Amino acid sequence: MKEGKIAKTEKTRVLPRVFNAIRGGLSTKLLVLTAIFVLVAESLIFVPSVANFRNGWLKDHLLIAEAASIVYLDSTDLMLSEEAGQNLLATTSSLSVAIRRDGISRLMAKSPGMGELVEHIDLDNTTAVGSIVSSLRMLFDEPDSQYRVFGTMRSTPAIMELVQETRYIQKAMWVYARNVAILSLLISVFTAALVYLALYRLIVLPIIRISSNMDAFSKTPENASLVYKPTTRIDEIGTAEKRLAAFQGDLQQTLRQKQRLADLGLAVSKINHDLRNILASAQLFSDRLSALPDPTVQRFAPKLIKTIDRAVDYTKSVIDYGRALEAPPKRRKLLLNTIANDVADMLGLENSLVIEWNNNIPLDFQADADPEQLFRVLMNLCRNAQQAMIDADLPGRAKKLTIQAEHLQGEVHIRITDTGPGIPENIQEKIFIAFEGSTKAGGSGLGLAIAVELLRAHGGTIEIENTDENGTTFHIVIPNEYQPQ
Repeated sequence: MKEGKIAKTEKTRVLPRVFNAIRGGLSTKLLVLTAIFVLVAESLIFVPSVANFRNGWLKDHLLIAEAASIVYLDSTDLMLSEEAGQNLLATTSSLSVAIRRDGISRLMAKSPGMGELVEHIDLDNTTAVGSIVSSLRMLFDEPDSQYRVFGTMRSTPAIMELVQETRYIQKAMWVYARNVAILSLLISVFTAALVYLALYRLIVLPIIRISSNMDAFSKTPENASLVYKPTTRIDEIGTAEKRLAAFQGDLQQTLRQKQRLADLGLAVSKINHDLRNILASAQLFSDRLSALPDPTVQRFAPKLIKTIDRAVDYTKSVIDYGRALEAPPKRRKLLLNTIANDVADMLGLENSLVIEWNNNIPLDFQADADPEQLFRVLMNLCRNAQQAMIDADLPGRAKKLTIQAEHLQGEVHIRITDTGPGIPENIQEKIFIAFEGSTKAGGSGLGLAIAVELLRAHGGTIEIENTDENGTTFHIVIPNEYQPQ
């Protein structure tokens, strides 16, 4: 009793083991599933082959009976002698042998042990499905059951009929089924092994290599030796390898760049700390200078003080940025025309002999923004346009820089237009990216990146509205709660 329980317990553990194997690694899943699929394919061949064997076995016995009966076809009495009849019955594994011609059945030999027939098999009118169903029934019928099989003779237009016991064909079918099953199992194992080895080499091993590399790279992405080295494959795996290698290379370059930026930020913060102290001293000197009665000093001193104040604020913002503490904009209503004139004054555009400055913003035009941050945005855009036109050779074309603005649907729309050479197509997509968008040799590419960040803090946007060989227009949009009367 105890042994029976143990055996039952072992059986109940088989399926969980199979499921655990399938849930295992990719190679294990591949092996198990390949074996299962090949066995399923073999089983689809196994059943029809058994039915085909059954039909062949029956036809062979009909042919044996026909060959034995040829010499008696001209006789009026086909009944063989007892000894000849027993030999014919033994040779054909039958209980009776008869020939039916012209609607008349003539008995050649008969055994006394005949009983009720369970099936009539017409070999002239068999179907694939019918043969399969009949063969499966024969495999599991009682061995002493009897059936009748008949088919057209080849030597004469007559029907040969045999009555046989199931045991003989059943035994032959089981032997054949066993042999086919063994052969199918061997073919399945061999085929599964070949398919598994091929797929393991073509798919599983590359995936294992890629997975291992990704795991190692994720731990130390700065290690250049861990960048995946793709093979020469040109299929999907090869494409994945090349893309992984490119991604890892780009990521390493980005990490190196960010590390350099972090180091640069620390250095700039230190420099700005000392520079701020120097500018503080300059503020004291400029305050004293403004007290002098000289008219020229009185005219330029306020601008000098204002410029130094902005420089002090910039150094503070640089240090704050290095700490990731960029201050949010302090928005208020401001006169945009005044901000634009301050930018022109800082860049020397008011009295420039090279570039014509056009401030088309109405004097009473108001915007809701941080004045210092908006000044920096316009300063960066106008300085870039100024440098582009100064450096460009534009024969026969006036160099102009124009700024204009309008209120539209609760937003302030600012457009800055120059008549410079335009922005190259290969630069346009990355012009707002820090250190990558410079169009001038030696430029840092920071100006527009800073403008984007400051405008984003206002909930605004900036884009290149138009650029070609005749000039460029930048379009700035800032949400404005202030509505003009």
